[in-house]
Amino acid sequence: MKRWHRTMAAALAAAWTLAGGAGAQAEVGTEGPWRLSLADAVQMALENNLDLAVGRIEPERARESVVIAQSAFDPSFSAGVTWNEQQQEPRSSVSPESQTVKAVTLTYTDPLSTGGQWSAQLSHGEFSQTFPVIGNVQIPAVPSSFSTSLTLSMQHSLLRNLGLSVNKTSIEQARNSLKISEEQFRDLVIRTVQQVENAYWDLVGTRKQLEVAQSSLDLAKDFLEQTKIRVEVGTLPPIDITQAKAEVASRVQDVIAAENRVRDAEDVLRALLRVPEDSENWQREILPTDEPGFSPAPVDAEAAIRTALDRRFEVIQARLALRNEELGERFYRNQLKPDLRINGDYTVTGNNFEFVPRIIDGNVVVVTEVGGRSDSFSELQDFDNTNWTVSLNFVLPVGNRRARADHARARMAVEQARLRLEAARQQIRVEVRQAVRSVETAARQVQAARANLELQREKLEAEQKRYENGLSTAYQVLQFQNDLRVAESQEIAAIIDYNKALTDLERAQATLLEARGIELP
Repeated sequence: MKRWHRTMAAALAAAWTLAGGAGAQAEVGTEGPWRLSLADAVQMALENNLDLAVGRIEPERARESVVIAQSAFDPSFSAGVTWNEQQQEPRSSVSPESQTVKAVTLTYTDPLSTGGQWSAQLSHGEFSQTFPVIGNVQIPAVPSSFSTSLTLSMQHSLLRNLGLSVNKTSIEQARNSLKISEEQFRDLVIRTVQQVENAYWDLVGTRKQLEVAQSSLDLAKDFLEQTKIRVEVGTLPPIDITQAKAEVASRVQDVIAAENRVRDAEDVLRALLRVPEDSENWQREILPTDEPGFSPAPVDAEAAIRTALDRRFEVIQARLALRNEELGERFYRNQLKPDLRINGDYTVTGNNFEFVPRIIDGNVVVVTEVGGRSDSFSELQDFDNTNWTVSLNFVLPVGNRRARADHARARMAVEQARLRLEAARQQIRVEVRQAVRSVETAARQVQAARANLELQREKLEAEQKRYENGLSTAYQVLQFQNDLRVAESQEIAAIIDYNKALTDLERAQATLLEARGIELP
């Protein structure tokens, strides 16, 4: 099993790489920052993620369940050996005082998927007796006799449990459960890729927010230096220095908080990538190498919904579960029928002796000619000794309450499964519509944030000139700097949200793997 796990992980990673998703391998040296691309992050998650490691086992378990269901129709072979000896006081001069029976039986039984079974049984035995001695007269000992028989038997249902459909119910249900397990694993891979991508973009966003905070701190420091110069030449009151210093201190706090958010985002990503506990990568700074893009395009919501309803795990699971319940209802409906079975067997027997009439001294005498062990086998093909039986057994349960209750429960289970399928379809429709709106909203937010950022830059430049000409105050300039920082943060957050919304939409449609070029083996 462990070997299969390693093969599965390697196959997932290879499928991702060959599909063009992965670029250069992530730098994993122990010195300097850890430069990590989005493709490398996804590849590492497919290889190492703990949830995937657990999820890989379930399809294999379900596959074995199919084998177990199919094993109901496996043939069987049995062999038996019997040795019996009996000693007794003779009741007359012709009654035996001892007898020995040795027998070997070989049986082959093959269940039929149509509702019955056939079997072939080959038996071979040796029977011998000894008789007492009376005076000088001894009854001639009967030599050992050999007997061989071949029996062919057939049993088959004619009403209840008749036909392939009812007898292969458990196999069909097991195969549907296997499909559910495979689709569940596929959904787990999709969600893992979604989590990794979102965590990656969150790290990109927090690092850019840190850059904004540092840039804002640099602006505050520059403004503090300018303010000191103006206070020294007497163009500004000393209170402006206090305001500038307070703003620098406030922005230092913002940088510290932003650095902490970066560290948190790095740990979230490391956990998803299952970085080993003793790895140096827990101490190294992660530098994402991919930049979030923004290329808005219209999204066809109805097409996305149709795709999701066709591909989402929840719908596939509900549909297969409904099919399993329908199979169960069909089986229990069949159990309401009376039981009528036909049984038949045909036996041919051979032995090693033959009674032959002869004329001795004018009298007809029957002489027993005794052969060897092989004669009992060769006599089978002559069909001299045959026996056949055909019987019908009919059973009509009185009341049949158990079967009726089972069928009623099965019908209710079918109705429940139908309602679950309908609920899953409705839920997915809502999720896709929300995902489409999130993409559209995020795109509009990016555009609005960019427009606001340009205006805030113009406002700050104008206010800076007013301040230089003595028409504004330090407080107003610092406030406009804060407005610019907020606008820059909003643009970054909007772009990150847009990229995450695209990933979420692909996940909602269950097309994320195809979109990223990942193929499940």
